[in-house]
This record gives sequence, structure tokens and C-alpha cells, in this order.
Amino acid sequence: MDELFVGSAVSTISARGELILPEHFCITIQARQAREDLFIGLHADDPCMLVYDRRSVADQHCALSELGGEQAWDSGTRDTLLRRRLGFVAPAQMDGKGRLRIASWMRSRRGVRQRALLVGMGRHFEVWNLDQVLEQGPGDLIVLAALHLDSLTLASPTIKEDHHEPALSRLGARRRAARPGKSGVPVQPLPALPARPDPLRAIGSRVGGR
Repeated sequence: MDELFVGSAVSTISARGELILPEHFCITIQARQAREDLFIGLHADDPCMLVYDRRSVADQHCALSELGGEQAWDSGTRDTLLRRRLGFVAPAQMDGKGRLRIASWMRSRRGVRQRALLVGMGRHFEVWNLDQVLEQGPGDLIVLAALHLDSLTLASPTIKEDHHEPALSRLGARRRAARPGKSGVPVQPLPALPARPDPLRAIGSRVGGR
């Protein structure tokens, strides 16, 4: 049985369009012997991209051909589906560092920015715009994205600015509360010294008494 893409991850896409794949997706690609036979396509209905290999392309072609026979689709409908599933794709390769280059026209078409949500779908996986998912859904992916972001925040609280800004503001308040001139070194109170007689005042009083 073929290895399947299972699980999900939050990743990044560089300015050059390089998608950093999680380790378990890289392992699946290696197991499927598809490192140099990958394709990136546009989903027919959802605003995301699909990553699959040559065997998945063959499976899609066979599935469409079988459904066409069962439902007696005309050749025009079948060609439209094949064109949509297999024509809106671009070849891709995974390099030795687990990165996948995405064509610029495809990134602009699906609005994928710096952050991406990867979702395993068996023989392929989806690449979603993480910010778009958080803003517009669908609901199950919002939950999934939130779980990933929460786990990242717990692992490193400084990942999200809205988590560490309050801590910085509290730290600044404590610093402002310190009074200038205070060194912080404890000072022991000194005992009061006894008053010493003023010799000049004593001489003046004697002269005045004369």
C-alpha cells in the first residue's frame, strides 16, 4: 500500500516561492519515490493549492474516465473536468532541504503569502493561505490552524507579537517606577551625633556680657 499524506502543519513560503515542507511530508514523498515527480495544482472549488505526484495524476485520470462511463458524460464535460484537474498544474521538485518551489502565477492566483497551512489528504496534500483561513474559514480549518498556532505559542511565547507585547509593557512600567538616585544598595541608618559647643558663639557671649 502506498504511503499517504496524513496530518497537518503550519509552514512558510519564502519570497522566492519556496515552500518549506514538514518532515513527515518529506518522508512520505521519499517513500512514494516522488521527489522529482511532483505537481502543484489549483483546487477546482476551494481557494487552495494541491500537491500530488505522478501516480496521483494517473489515479485522477482513471477516476474521471470511470465516472464518465457510469454517468454517460459527453466528451465536452469530461474534457472540461480533465482540463480543470490536470491542466491547471505546474511541475515541481523537492530539493535536498525539504523545500518545494511554487510557480509565481500560482501563488498570485491563490493568494498564498508568507504563512501557509498544509493539510494531508491521502494521496495529495493541500496548501492554504493561513491568514485567509483564519479570516474566512472554513470552520474546521480555523480550528486546525488555531491549534497549530497555540502549540507554537506555548513552545515559544515570543512567536506572536500580541502575546509578548503585554509582558514588555509591564516590564517598562516597573522600570519607570524606580526613583532616580536610588542605587539599590541597602543603607544602614547612622545614630544622631551629640551637639558640639560653638567656641565662637561662646566668646561672643562673654564679650557682650562685659
